[in-house]
Amino acid sequence: MENKSKSRAASGAENIKIEKLKDSKTEYDKSIKVILLGDSNVGKSSIIDRLKSNTFKASPSTTITLEHHNLIIKINSFILRMQIWDTAGQEKFDAIASTYYKSTDVVLFVYSIDSMNSFERINEWAKQVDDNIAKDEQQIRILIGNKTDLEDERKVSFQEGKNLSKEIKCNHFVEISCKDKENVDNNKNIDSIIEVIGKKFYNLWKVGTSERLNSSSFNYIASNSILEDSMNKKKKCC
Repeated sequence: MENKSKSRAASGAENIKIEKLKDSKTEYDKSIKVILLGDSNVGKSSIIDRLKSNTFKASPSTTITLEHHNLIIKINSFILRMQIWDTAGQEKFDAIASTYYKSTDVVLFVYSIDSMNSFERINEWAKQVDDNIAKDEQQIRILIGNKTDLEDERKVSFQEGKNLSKEIKCNHFVEISCKDKENVDNNKNIDSIIEVIGKKFYNLWKVGTSERLNSSSFNYIASNSILEDSMNKKKKCC
């Protein structure tokens, strides 16, 4: 046992345990901003449901503009709060959504494997993110190919998704099905999304990084006021 412990310490390996916390009022060590980007009907809201509570709604409500969710996870002794923003996806809301690109720590790009249009649009979403962040800002980027339960209707190959993830500089690429809850490998793929994010910020916390990945502050109330202002201007124009 002693030799194994020494070997583990020498290699720098560490057992990391990640768990979701149900209490949204739990005190946390770090809060980060996560945004989902992708066309309508690719399953962004369903992804949030699976990440938060491992649930799936057969007929989820349509996201009108932007919706806010909290997901709190514990990585060993480190507690991370993810403020997740779900965008509507329609082009008419692109201008509003661009307000939220700045100071984003994590971007989840989502397409549906049965829709080549949603896949091709990822490049546009990535360009909008690039155009709205400072050159020195860092982000965790994950590309998600959703709806693998529609394998018979697949239009986008796994390799095409993997190639695109490299082109838009993603840290991780994964295909999942929010609907399929019985497939062990699928569930692992969904968990990998949280693992990539959690481990990144856990490692930053371990080395004493107290700042966010991006230095700009993010405030939920301020963001809501920006959204309301954008919507009011749109109403006046119409």
